[in-house]
Amino acid sequence: MQQRNKSDYLILLVKSILMGTANKLPGVSGGLVALITGFYHEMILTLKKINFKTFQLVIKGDFKKLNSNYNMLFLVIILSGIIISYFTTSKILDFFFYVSELNVWSFFFGMIIASLVILVRNNKINNSKEFIFLIIGLLFGLILSVSKPIPENQNLMFIFFCGMISICGMIIPGISGSFLLILLGNYKLLLVDSVDALIDFILIILGINNEGEINFQLIKILLVFSIGSILGLIVLSNILSFFINRYRNITNQLIIGFVSGSLFIIWPWNKVILESSKGFDKLSNFEVISSDLRYLPDLNITSNIIALACIISGFIIVLYIENYASRKKNIRLNRKEH
Repeated sequence: MQQRNKSDYLILLVKSILMGTANKLPGVSGGLVALITGFYHEMILTLKKINFKTFQLVIKGDFKKLNSNYNMLFLVIILSGIIISYFTTSKILDFFFYVSELNVWSFFFGMIIASLVILVRNNKINNSKEFIFLIIGLLFGLILSVSKPIPENQNLMFIFFCGMISICGMIIPGISGSFLLILLGNYKLLLVDSVDALIDFILIILGINNEGEINFQLIKILLVFSIGSILGLIVLSNILSFFINRYRNITNQLIIGFVSGSLFIIWPWNKVILESSKGFDKLSNFEVISSDLRYLPDLNITSNIIALACIISGFIIVLYIENYASRKKNIRLNRKEH
């Protein structure tokens, strides 16, 4: 467990808000944000420790033991950031998508390219087996990229399955949980309609909204989805932790493959037809992608030049943050040695 002061926890909260925001974006992996910002491996190891005894301590209210044995304060901060993101920064991003969707995707594309460079730089291929797993990861990412979505399904067993699958975006860098929900046909149902129903429910309970009606079906769907997500988080983190400990290099090459394959998903220049889109909340008001055509940009058009500048900006920012973090780490290590 890493030792942190109050400012460290505040920074961690901001990082987790960014992770939660990214997890809502189709094509962007929340796990990739955690990897870039430096708390991914601690998150996986913390989730791995959760067991039946953890829940017993929660019921007893023994928070001191929870924190010392299970790094619970770290986990609470991460979960708080994710929850906050769904009601704050994701809405801000919706506005920017309305202002210029092309520039937002371009910025994200540049960030992910930079993170891929960092991953490749830190994880060299040592043998043919690692290369094979890199190709497997790449193929899997490409298959996800070109897959088409299925119709919406409100069956509770299927909703539970969606929860377990979508959490991959937080656990496996390069796989977008939101994009998986689009493929499963339930993005709008689970990340828009159900969340809106929960907000309405809270407002009605607080007496702020006296005219609205509580949609208990959507609340039930969100509850089942959340249970599936929590179970998936625990199960997948244990599986991934096992592979990281036993086969770290192979796992890293798989992740690099996933990231590389997912680049096709968020290529900024594409024409997308949506079944519904209203207001400025573009991100939150589409149901299913009905067609998608990616193309090369015409650099004689000013908007494309600006988008290219956004790609470069995102690329530089991520590399700067990574290099800054590396310098800080080296300074700390040098101080310990002396």
